[in-house]
Amino acid sequence: MGSGDSVDGDVAVMMQAAQSFHNIVQDVPKLMGRSVDGACGGGLTECGPLVQADAYATNALQTFVQDVRYGIAAYGKFAQRSGIAYRDADEAAAAGILKEWRDDKGAGLPNITQPSPPGVSGAPQTK
Repeated sequence: MGSGDSVDGDVAVMMQAAQSFHNIVQDVPKLMGRSVDGACGGGLTECGPLVQADAYATNALQTFVQDVRYGIAAYGKFAQRSGIAYRDADEAAAAGILKEWRDDKGAGLPNITQPSPPGVSGAPQTK
């Protein structure tokens, strides 16, 4: 097989990563609950544009954080599904090998209970 034709994963690490990603997403940053107060106090003529800039920046950052959280959750689900699939495939392959070994009963192998023909190394010679 060439490079990239096989997998060699550690199921425990995959499942641990999935749990870690899940835990990260459960922690909601305080930023996500922040709202911008649109009321301006008196005296600062730039208040309106500053509040608009703050609202825009807050919304943009909240959207970015939400997208990152979604990506982390999606990657966690991928790691979990991959770990489960890897484990199940490993168990199925092992079960298949054991079944073949149990069912084979030596089919296709020479019968060693019969004497070997003359001239075969190790065969008993008749006199």
